[in-house]
Parts: sequence; C-alpha cells; structure tokens
Amino acid sequence: MTFDAESLTTALDLRTLGERFYLKTLDQISPKGMVDPSLLPGWSRIHVAMHVVHNAEGFMRLLEWARTGVENPMYPSREARDREIEESVAHTGGEDAIAIAHEVVEELDEAFAAMSESDWSNRVVSGRGDDIVAAEIPWLRTREVFIHALDLGIGATALDFPASIVDRLFDDIAPIWEKKGVTTHYELEFLDRDEHRTIRTGAAKDDGDSTEPVIVAGEAAEVLSYLMGRGWPRSTADDRRKGIRGGTAQDLPAPPAWL
Repeated sequence: MTFDAESLTTALDLRTLGERFYLKTLDQISPKGMVDPSLLPGWSRIHVAMHVVHNAEGFMRLLEWARTGVENPMYPSREARDREIEESVAHTGGEDAIAIAHEVVEELDEAFAAMSESDWSNRVVSGRGDDIVAAEIPWLRTREVFIHALDLGIGATALDFPASIVDRLFDDIAPIWEKKGVTTHYELEFLDRDEHRTIRTGAAKDDGDSTEPVIVAGEAAEVLSYLMGRGWPRSTADDRRKGIRGGTAQDLPAPPAWL
C-alpha cells in the first residue's frame, strides 16, 4: 500500500472522529450498566470496553515497532489476547473501565503524534497477521471504535455514522470475506443514494457460478449494518428487512462472520 500526506491526514482525522464517537457512546452508560450484556454473544459491556482498550495498546506496540524497527507484535497470540480481556474483565469495575477507556485514547494520541513522516511507510504485522504499512493503522483503529460503539448496545446504529465512514467500511467488507474464503453473492440497493453495488466473493466470483444473489434494499448505513452482522437498525419491521432470492421476498439470511 502506498500513501500520501493528504490521505494520512484524512485517516488520522477519521480516527479522532471515531474515538470521540465511541467515548461519547460509552459515557452514556452508568458504571452499574457496564455489567449488562453487550450485543456480542457472551460479552458484557465491560468485555467490549476492555477489548477496545487492549486494541489501543496493541496498536501502540505496532507504532513503536514502526518507529524503532524493533519487532513488537500487536498480541503474542489470539489466545493471549482473549485471556487478557477475560483477566481485565475479572478485575475491572464499570467505573474503572470507562476511565481507562479515556486514558488509553490519550496515550494513543501521543503515540500517533510521535510518528515521523518516514515512520509511516515502515512495515509491521497486524493483529490478524497481515503485512501492512504503519499508515494503515489509523483506519484500522477507526474501524474498531466505530463498530464496537454499536456493540455496547445502547442504541447507537450505523445510521449515526458519517457517510465517509459508511463508504470506507463498505470497501472493507468483500476483501475480509475473501480472506476468510467464504462465498457470498449480494446485490445491494441503496434507497438513499442513486447507487447499486454487487458483492461476490469465493465461488460466486466464478464465471460459471449460478448462485442467485440475495438482494438487500435499504439506506446505505442499514445495509452496511446488516452485512457487518450488527442487525437491521430500525425499531420496527418493514419491507427493508427483507431480502429477495429468486424473485421471492424472504427474511434475510445471516451474513457470514466479518470482524
């Protein structure tokens, strides 16, 4: 990946916007409410908060790697990451989890500010094992905080996202499914835009594939929310909660796992 100063500045600005969105959402939860279930199966809101904290710490390690050239993995392993989250949840109350969330954002601010222009082109390995340049880290963090703000389960939805975030997240969906090796075929109809999109991954990309697409219609942010596995962000059911396969309306099938 190549980058320029303008695109990096944009990514850093979006990351700041994302942190504010996430913290604003988190701050609406009372300390007692932090022990309530999140939208992620088996996780409380404290789980989500501590995962986002440790994600920031992991990115700080990658930024240090980029600055110094000394290898410093984001996590020792996925298993170690999961254990760290569980241990933090066991020893952190709701009030402390909220306070730590704010503190780590300030620390991450300092880590980003310490990067020189040349540091951003240095290569590191992401938490998912991808070889990336450091300039990709601001967007990866932005994606993390916007998505997990929804997972806190207080009513924030993708409809609250800026259009620029919706567009960037759409661009990430197919490549992540491709890497996972899953087959998808969606025809997306955006009711708030003069735009349609097609997503085909895996076997559905073959010329001879006859898989009928699932047609999903709704506002762009609604469709994005569904594809990310975060549900349909409307309080009442309507026709836009339906997919179409072979010309027949039906309940939308669950999309493949994404992040």
